[in-house]
Amino acid sequence: MVTLSKSAYMKGQQCQRLLWFADRKQLPEVSLADQHKFDQGHDFEKHVYLLFPKAVDLSGTRGKENIKKTQEAIKKKKTIFEAGVQFENLFVRSDIFEPVGDKWNLYEIKSTTEVKKQHIPDLAFQKYVLEKAGFKINKCFVIFLNKEYVKKGKIKAKELISKEDVTEKVGMIDDIEENAQEYLETIKDECEPPIKITVNCNKPYPCALKEHCWGTLPTNNVLHLTNWRQYWKFFHSGIIDMKEIPKTEKLNSKDENIKKAHLSCKIVVDKEAIKHFMNTLKFPLYHFDFETFDTAVPIYDKSRPYQKIPFQYSLHIQHEEGNLEHFEYLADGKEDPRLKLLEQLKGEIEGKGSVVVFNKSFEVMVLTKLAEDFPEHAEWINKVLGRIVDLAIPFQNFHYYCPTQKGKYSIKKVLPAITGKGYENLEINNGGDASIMYFNSHIKNKEEVHDKLRQDLLNYCGLDTEGMVWIVDELKKLVK
Repeated sequence: MVTLSKSAYMKGQQCQRLLWFADRKQLPEVSLADQHKFDQGHDFEKHVYLLFPKAVDLSGTRGKENIKKTQEAIKKKKTIFEAGVQFENLFVRSDIFEPVGDKWNLYEIKSTTEVKKQHIPDLAFQKYVLEKAGFKINKCFVIFLNKEYVKKGKIKAKELISKEDVTEKVGMIDDIEENAQEYLETIKDECEPPIKITVNCNKPYPCALKEHCWGTLPTNNVLHLTNWRQYWKFFHSGIIDMKEIPKTEKLNSKDENIKKAHLSCKIVVDKEAIKHFMNTLKFPLYHFDFETFDTAVPIYDKSRPYQKIPFQYSLHIQHEEGNLEHFEYLADGKEDPRLKLLEQLKGEIEGKGSVVVFNKSFEVMVLTKLAEDFPEHAEWINKVLGRIVDLAIPFQNFHYYCPTQKGKYSIKKVLPAITGKGYENLEINNGGDASIMYFNSHIKNKEEVHDKLRQDLLNYCGLDTEGMVWIVDELKKLVK
């Protein structure tokens, strides 16, 4: 018998093609980043469970065993973790099922720092199935992380956890039965659903099939533009290729540059704008980049849920005459890396030159939190913040744009576009993997800490800042 689970229902909410492939276990392998998110969710659950000390934990059971043990616990009026209930061909495993008189409270545990839109249909599907199975649902709650919680010693579960009553919102959803039948038909269909590209490809999460589906689009497709309201309007009206955009349609300056570059197959450069940007740089240039990890449940004192914990940095100091100095830091061991990192950095980022970063919001956020958590270093951190210049600006404004960037301006796209050099030959070639590989090896002991791994981490972070040096050099050439 074909069965629709809670997780399958939620996949159907995003995309029925995703649902079809997931049911057949034909989705791409789970990424390091996604596995890290799942692990963080499990870590958070352990702390939530502490608030229900008498509950029956069925998280280690599956299938018929889970359903049978759920029924046994229900008869005893026990609170249940991972309660499994089936009604016809619909199945739910509820995070927490709590008896209240002759009714039941339903809790969904989410390792987020707020209740999100997608949490409501998740609970609505559970409520629908449970009520069909004969249960009276009293209230529905989402349990999530208190983003204001700061760790001080042992984790205090009551302070870490927030709870919101969403019963009214759940009650407003009235399309569960209709959707469930549609999703069951999708699963049964022997033919895969057609590709349907919509905003749901990125909402509520980037779809596992996005790379494949979007790979069918023409090279110069309108989804490379920056004005998402406009490009979806084009797309859904059948205007897929930029060459099909009517001349009467007014685009913003960024999108005009993108369109011009793609249709001419040439790089677009606004030399005056780039020259103006270059004049804001004050040598020597301190090219700087952090690598960080985060956890749902904070592991260090003076840290919060999902706070970015810097464990590594690279610093290339570029002097006006062209010579370079390189400094780097990579934490070792399980202890909080922040204070040692700050103490070393303080002696290396001295002077009055520009501190050059790429997409400054990240480095500014990390440094600002460091100043809050270690006030003894706040004065010099604030001076560094005042010297920051964002190298992304010329690319964010599309004053330089190469069609190979495909509408993006991250350093991973910009570096090869302007220098011809990239990250493809590195063992670790993106920040997400760097973060998780460090965390799994140095903090969780899930893999061995070895010299090669540490060198791979250093090579990756080092290229981020050396790449910025190369970008500045190329920008100089453009405005000579």
